[in-house]
Amino acid sequence: MPQTLAGTYMRLSQNKKERSKFFQGVEGDSTWRFISFLQKISYYATVFLLLLPLCTSVWSKVASSQVVKKISIKREKENHYVLCIDFDEKVSFVPRIHTLPCGLKILLSFGSDVEIPPAARGHSGSVIRGLFFEKFSSSSLMFVCALRENVTFISKKYTDHSIKIEFLVNKKHTVIIDAGHGGKDPGAKSIIGSYEKNVTLVTAIELRNALLRSGKYRVILTRDRDEFISMEERVNKINSSNADILISLHTDSNDDKNLRGLSIYVLPSLDQIRDKSDIEDIQNYEKIRARSLRFAKNLTRYIPNCCRMGNRSCRDGDLKILKIGIPAALVELGCCSNKIDSELLHSKIFRAKTVKAILYALDKFFER
Repeated sequence: MPQTLAGTYMRLSQNKKERSKFFQGVEGDSTWRFISFLQKISYYATVFLLLLPLCTSVWSKVASSQVVKKISIKREKENHYVLCIDFDEKVSFVPRIHTLPCGLKILLSFGSDVEIPPAARGHSGSVIRGLFFEKFSSSSLMFVCALRENVTFISKKYTDHSIKIEFLVNKKHTVIIDAGHGGKDPGAKSIIGSYEKNVTLVTAIELRNALLRSGKYRVILTRDRDEFISMEERVNKINSSNADILISLHTDSNDDKNLRGLSIYVLPSLDQIRDKSDIEDIQNYEKIRARSLRFAKNLTRYIPNCCRMGNRSCRDGDLKILKIGIPAALVELGCCSNKIDSELLHSKIFRAKTVKAILYALDKFFER
């Protein structure tokens, strides 16, 4: 019966007049009213399914909001900063804060869909590398504050409409390493046939790598290959580097083949300087000399743990490379005229110990 009625209905649906005439006789029939009802339901369901994606998209845009109102970073004191995130509406969550090697990462979870604040897609400054938001989910954001230096977290404070985070930026000190001689200037020749320029270059590169691995320093080399650099070029490079300290590496040589050990040269007192015309900062000379001497004494404290010190290991040196207006020390890594020292200078293990001692001395010098 239902199949016969359905076939009849489909046939009649093709002809409006026949359909009207037929329904006049069966208007009270509950079966036909039910079939008409199902057809209407099917029609409205089809329309609803077609419009659903569009409605969802529109509703999502309406429901999503720019919850984050403003982001600011203020410098309170030297290396002391405050990060503030202000919200347009009341929030009731505790953000998860993670300290990165060079920045902060904060997870913000909201009760409704949110969009990335366009004003925070990029930001730069002397300390700030950038401020970035990323969608963690439809209702949460990942905020990253990328900085140019290491960070020490201090405190956090939340209100209904803001987050306040205080942190310290650990400034990296700049160390410039001068590998003595180079190129057509080979320096002293060791008793085993090697040249000073090669020993100083290898040690300078190993020292640079150790300082960079520590994550505490920026490092500049006056040369990173076997090339000749005049004294004037070296001084100009040092002056333009804005470095905090200079370490110049050399090897010693002496007619007495039995003399050996490491020694350090720093500036003498001002009254012992023969030519004062090439002193970069004569007004602060004694202050710079005192700091240079402090680094040298730190180094002499650590060096005996790994290698031998020469007699009068910390000496005065009226040298142009030391008159550059910043704390500086010239380190004679050993006596290449001595067979034992010459062999040690070619030992990677010995050089690693020397590099470690210099790193310790720098940490102490900057009170790390």
